[in-house]
Amino acid sequence: GRLRDCQFDAIKNLETSLADQRPRALIQMATGSGKTWAAVSSCYRLIKHAKARRILFLVDRNNLGRQAFREYRNFRTPDDGRRLEELYNIQHLQSNVLDPVSKVTICTIQRLYSMLKGEEYDAESEEESLHEVSMKNVPRKELDYNPEIPIETYDFIITDECHRSIYNLWSQVLGYFDAFIIGLTATPSKDTLGFFDQNLVMEYSHERAVADRVNVPYDVYYIETAITRDGSEIPAGFNVRSRDVVSRRELWEISDEDYPYEAVKLDRDVVSPDQIRTVIKTFREKLFTEIFPGRKEVPKTIIFTKNDSHANDVLHIVREEFAKGNDFAKKITYKTTGEKPENLIKSFRNSPLPRIVVSVDMIATGTDIRPVECLLFMRDVKSRIYFEQMKGRGSRVIDETELHAVSPDAYRKTHYVVVDAVGVTDS
Repeated sequence: GRLRDCQFDAIKNLETSLADQRPRALIQMATGSGKTWAAVSSCYRLIKHAKARRILFLVDRNNLGRQAFREYRNFRTPDDGRRLEELYNIQHLQSNVLDPVSKVTICTIQRLYSMLKGEEYDAESEEESLHEVSMKNVPRKELDYNPEIPIETYDFIITDECHRSIYNLWSQVLGYFDAFIIGLTATPSKDTLGFFDQNLVMEYSHERAVADRVNVPYDVYYIETAITRDGSEIPAGFNVRSRDVVSRRELWEISDEDYPYEAVKLDRDVVSPDQIRTVIKTFREKLFTEIFPGRKEVPKTIIFTKNDSHANDVLHIVREEFAKGNDFAKKITYKTTGEKPENLIKSFRNSPLPRIVVSVDMIATGTDIRPVECLLFMRDVKSRIYFEQMKGRGSRVIDETELHAVSPDAYRKTHYVVVDAVGVTDS
């Protein structure tokens, strides 16, 4: 299809920056506005017109790699309409062997690091997002030169959702090759801007995306659960407190450090079975009267939990409270047993069931699931950028027919709702 104006501008500005020999460039575009598609178009132009030999597309976990691989393969060239994969070899790395004839290699940062180190790689680690890994205080990754993989192997490196862990933990992996580095992000921070030499070639905010009908806006619905309120009446309702509007300048100034906790708020995640049940019950009771008035079918909902065992507890209680069978609610984490996470994501995206998905980080960032209309936070998020990413899961627009196919009683996606059970929208 045709490029959106924001994609056209991003490509044009990037090419100006490359022509000026700027080694690093950053493209900031709101979630769902088509960053990956713009990057694929750009790659085609670089290969065809700028004679790029090889391009590396880096992601922070495998399900984003699979998604990017699909976009590259399905891309039809604007001049003769053929698919990109008919013209050039595109490799999605599943083993530590580089295909010497591939024009585009899609790979996780984790796997690339192990290849440069000459180590074997455990594929399961590719399923966990670096957002979660970076919260575990892993030491910085050190690299030596590996003659098997020369530094001139790639001409361009595109790094998708370049969040902060790559600037300290993984910076050597990015800096290893003698290549232009292009960053794609929806949620920039001071660190990001610094790494890309302040060379922001494109800026496209969520507000502009909403105005251009590329994103939908959101409302916040509170469910307060304080055990201290002796489990009695629980106030619930839409957020009427004024939402802080952060200026663009301030936004870039906020470094994305984990914010310090006061001792009192040590654990704001909803973890005790009683609390979980209270939240889920309140959610179920208010769903068709206050949150989505007039609807009869549960809108596609993602519930964000703290870890795998928390996800199991929440899933169990959701299934009990809604009593609509096991297919109604599923867990999608990289520890999903039996069913493959990518198949679950596919049915969540394309089929009426499941209605509710419980996840930790598998679909928290980058994953494109347009029919999602509701996000329920049962865990606190200590990073502003990660939270913005998670929130972005609901902002994508969707064609009415496509929405109707998975949610028959939904006619248009006009907005999405963030249901906040932990006060995450305040912090």
